[in-house]
Order: sequence, then C-alpha cells, then structure tokens
Amino acid sequence: MTSEKKITVIRILIFTAISYGIVIACVSLFGYLQDTISGNLSQLAIAFAPAIANYLTRLITKEGFMDPLYAANFRGNIRYYVIAAAVPIIAFIISPIIAGNVMTDNYSLSKALNGDTAAEFTCIILQIVSLSALMFPLYFGEEYGWRAYLTPKLESVMKKPAAIIVSGIIWGMWHAPLVYFGHNFGTEYSLYPWGGYAMMCVLCIFMGCLLTWLTERTGSIYPACICHAVHNNIANTMSAFFLAESMTEKFFLAKQFEISSILLLVMSAFCIPSAIMLLCSRKKA
Repeated sequence: MTSEKKITVIRILIFTAISYGIVIACVSLFGYLQDTISGNLSQLAIAFAPAIANYLTRLITKEGFMDPLYAANFRGNIRYYVIAAAVPIIAFIISPIIAGNVMTDNYSLSKALNGDTAAEFTCIILQIVSLSALMFPLYFGEEYGWRAYLTPKLESVMKKPAAIIVSGIIWGMWHAPLVYFGHNFGTEYSLYPWGGYAMMCVLCIFMGCLLTWLTERTGSIYPACICHAVHNNIANTMSAFFLAESMTEKFFLAKQFEISSILLLVMSAFCIPSAIMLLCSRKKA
C-alpha cells in the first residue's frame, strides 16, 4: 500500500470514529427521541454527525476544505433532481400496498384509500415533497459525510463495488444505536437487534448506490440530500396512509420488523437500476 493510500485509510478511520462517536455519545447521554430540549439538540447533533466528521477529519489531517460538491449544478441536471424525488415516492406508494397484501388476509386498496380522490392523494404527495425540499438541509448533515467524503475516499483505496458495500455497511451500522432503541423496527421481534442491524445495512448499501449515482452524475450533493429527505418523510406517511385501514396499531407494533423489512426491501429493489448504472458507467464529475 502506498503512503497516499495509508493516509486515506487513516482519514477514513478518523472520519468513521468521529461519526460513530457523536451518535454513541448523544444516545448514551440523552437516549433517543426524548421530547426535551437536550433530546432535540441531541437528535440535531446526530443528524449532522457525518458532516461534522467530514470537517473535523479535514481539519485534523490538514487535508483542506476545497470541495466542488457544494455547487447545485442545476443546468443539465434537473432530471436527476426529479429522479431523486420520484424514486422514493414510487417505492413508498408500492411497498405499503405489498406489505398490506402480504401481512393481512383482507387487504383492500380501495378501503385503504378511504374515499380520497386522485387529486387529494396528489396533494398529499406534493405536500411531502415541499416539506422535504424545506428540510433537505438536515439531510446535508448525513450526505456531506457519506457521499461527499466517505465513499470517494473508499473508492480511492478499493474497487467501486467494494467501496459501495463497505460504505453502506458503515452507514448502516452508524444507525445501530438508533435501531437498538427501536427506530425503524421496534424492539419486539425475535431477531432483535441483529436483524434490524442487518436490514439497515441492506437498505444503506442499495440506497448508497442511488445516492452515490445521483452525486456522481450531477457533481453535487444536493440531489442526494433531496432523495434522502423525501425517502424519510414519505415512508411513514405512505405507510400510515395505505395500512391504516387494514392494520390495528397493536398488530403493526407486533409485526413492525416484518412490515418495515418489506418496505425497505422494496425500496432497495428500486435502487438496483442505479447500482447497475453506477458500476457500469464512468464518473461524470
């Protein structure tokens, strides 16, 4: 290994340690999803942990702060911004319907729609996208760490497929303290917590393909931020929308791991085309 690669590996280790350290410290001190001032500040620190790790690693290792990914690069790339919002929207319209049919015996789409018209449903989608556009700075905190720093560093010391997988596992296991406290999957399942860790890593590997592809095609971190924001905001909304009439709250909580796994696996499947394009095409920017 060359001295340059050794320095890159050291930077990857420092970045990862800081990212994980912030989450572990915040969760240990304040728990998770605690409705207090300190709890809310803790969640904000967690959201920005990867970006903080990016800046601190650059400072500690005297790497410098020049980064072209700050630019929005709208010209010629609007379609990628549309794709960034469209993929999670389509995935999380379809996945709750699949979950409803798989997990219940009497699922009815017309019943789930509860009389809402196409216009009303479209309005809900537009509200989510608008909210996500306003909230995307929060997701800059993650994407400026994972996509703008970790993944390119990994790609410089290993082949792209390996870099995407390792990046996804690091990103997935970064969620481990949150998964342990019941985020996404609850705690009442036989594979707790390891099944939750595994599912989060699977999602992050495939989502990482989509988000890295968007970043590389546009030379900007913002499509990935928007995609991440829409993904997180629409998941709960569409699940509640399409499952509310077929599942009681007690049933949902009892089967939360299975239902969430279906949602995440469908989302992962929607990321496969971007994985193929990412691995078969040359980096644009």
